[in-house]
Amino acid sequence: MSSAEKMFVAFHQREPRKTGSFADGLAIPARAVCVGDAVNVLYHSDKLNPTTGEDEGWIDYIHDHSRGVRVYRCDPGAHGPEHAVPAWLRGVRELTWLGDCLGFDFRDHDGELVKAQATRPLPELYTIPSGKALLVIQSKRTLLAMIWGGRLGVEPRGIVH
Repeated sequence: MSSAEKMFVAFHQREPRKTGSFADGLAIPARAVCVGDAVNVLYHSDKLNPTTGEDEGWIDYIHDHSRGVRVYRCDPGAHGPEHAVPAWLRGVRELTWLGDCLGFDFRDHDGELVKAQATRPLPELYTIPSGKALLVIQSKRTLLAMIWGGRLGVEPRGIVH
């Protein structure tokens, strides 16, 4: 079992129903624009309850981020300081699906709250096998945002810190 599949089983408390590929050309870039401090991420997941193992269906989750977690964009319209994407993130070859991304909030460099709300078709929320970063990907072909830093992690109970 790959490290991405192991992360899936730990997070969802079940075996994956399928695995797949992303579109050719989807890559984690060498540089990204930091647009601000992450406040939260909202997602919709069908994971089993990590405490009871019960199937409670699709549930909406909100995770509040702690200090040091940042939101990065890699599209040409992004404004802010450009940063090198860490090698530990750039070198990832597998991702683990967490659920549909409903949006995320961050504070821009002026301290203003920005609400990035997803629209249909909803992008998906992924993590890397170590759980140290989140990626928002549209239609398995466009990387919309990356979230990493601080003590961010993905554990069986969910997204932490």
